[in-house]
Amino acid sequence: MIDTCQANTMYSKFYSPNIIATGSSAIDQSSYSHHADWDVGVAVIDRYTYYNLEFLETQVTNQSSKMTLGNLFDSYDETKIQSQAGIRYDLFPGGEAAAKERLVMDFFGNVQNVEIQAADRKDAQGTSWEEDLASLKKMIETMKAANETLKTFEDAPPKADERTAKVSFAHASTGIAQMERQGSQAKQTLGAAILVGGTVAWYGSTFLG
Repeated sequence: MIDTCQANTMYSKFYSPNIIATGSSAIDQSSYSHHADWDVGVAVIDRYTYYNLEFLETQVTNQSSKMTLGNLFDSYDETKIQSQAGIRYDLFPGGEAAAKERLVMDFFGNVQNVEIQAADRKDAQGTSWEEDLASLKKMIETMKAANETLKTFEDAPPKADERTAKVSFAHASTGIAQMERQGSQAKQTLGAAILVGGTVAWYGSTFLG
């Protein structure tokens, strides 16, 4: 049973046997909601699902009900659903006739016996899910402790020797910068003196010559 826009196009792709399929709407059709919850602000149920549920609640009242799938499919009313509900019978042995005779309770009231083997609860590595969960919990706690330690280290103020080292490094950097500036100024003064001396010598040689 498929309830969505263009639902019937989905069951057209089924190829497995022993299937009775039904959908809420044909190709290029929408599947409309029946009503909305104005407090929540969303649609509560689609029309196709609503009328299927209504049939089950009013017509199939107990597990011994003799209502058939044919009765259910015949209850589909396009004016109520506001789309063309479809049914596919060809994959079911006996086709449409056999499918319509099947009891609704064969599908919606079927009970299967399930056997649980509690003795064998370990995986290929020989550990149970409880052991895996305990290991995962321990790993998470270890990671949280490591993160807390790292955060404490990052938030802690620097020690006295660390502050002293930083101040000394800052002073040393300032001294180096001053020495570089003084060296640059000395080089500029020496260059200017050489230039002036060379100029005086040139004028002197010219004048004497």
